[in-house]
Amino acid sequence: MFDEILRRMREKVTSLQYVMTLHAEEEMNDDNLTIYDIQKSILTGDILERQKHKVTVE
Repeated sequence: MFDEILRRMREKVTSLQYVMTLHAEEEMNDDNLTIYDIQKSILTGDILERQKHKVTVE
């Protein structure tokens, strides 16, 4: 399952068919990362685990 997701993500990066949100850009700046760092990570990295959103009750 993750292989197919990663393949599709790589296709989008290679063909520049993606949108970087303002929130993502802010997070990149906070971590001193560039769009090239993100692209390289997607093109050469692996998916290690799936993280689910935690629901907090107040």
